[in-house]
Amino acid sequence: MIDLIKEALKSPAGSFSFIFALMILAFWLIHFVTKKITEINAGHSTLDKSVNKIETHIDEIRKDMSFLKGSIEVLRRGAEPVVQSHSPVSLTASGIEMAKEFDAEKMIAHNWENIYTDLEKNICNKNAYDIQQYCIETASVEPEKFLEKSDLSKMKEYAYAKGNPLQYYMPIFGVLIRDKYLQIKGIQVSEIDKCDPNKK
Repeated sequence: MIDLIKEALKSPAGSFSFIFALMILAFWLIHFVTKKITEINAGHSTLDKSVNKIETHIDEIRKDMSFLKGSIEVLRRGAEPVVQSHSPVSLTASGIEMAKEFDAEKMIAHNWENIYTDLEKNICNKNAYDIQQYCIETASVEPEKFLEKSDLSKMKEYAYAKGNPLQYYMPIFGVLIRDKYLQIKGIQVSEIDKCDPNKK
C-alpha cells in the first residue's frame, strides 16, 4: 500500500487527484467516527439518567417500606403514641415529656447546621405539607441524616432501656425539626392543612 502511494506521488498527473481523494476520505472518516462517538456518549448519558431515576424510585420505596415496618412494630407493641396523627401532626403530652427526658431540642440545636443543610437540599421551596412529611419520615427512617453518631447512640441506648424500637421516638425529632424549619422560613404550621392532599 505504501509503495502504491509513493508511486502515485511520483506520477505528475495522478498525484494531485490521488492526494485530494485521500484527503476527502480522511475528512469523511474523521467526521464519521466523531459522529458515532457523539451518538454513543449521548446514549450513555440518557441511560445514566434513566438508571438514576430508577434508583431514586427504589430509594423512595425502600424508605416507605422502612417507615411502614417501623410504624407496624410500634403499633404491635401497643405503646402510647408520641405524636398525634391528625394534621398538622403535633406531639402528644407523652411526646413532650419524652422530648424533655432525652433533651431532643438540645440535640437538634447541636446538629442544626447539618439538619438545615439537608432540608435546604431536599425540601427548599416545597409546601408546608411536604416539609412535614420529609421531616418526620427522614427522622424515622434515616435519623443519621439529622443526628450525629453520638446523639444517635444516646437515642438507641434510651430506646433499649425503655424497651421500645428507636423509630418509636424519632417522630418527636421530625416534629420539632419541622417546627423550627417552618419558623425560620416564616411559614405557619396551619399551612400544612391547606397543602394536605388528603383534605382536598
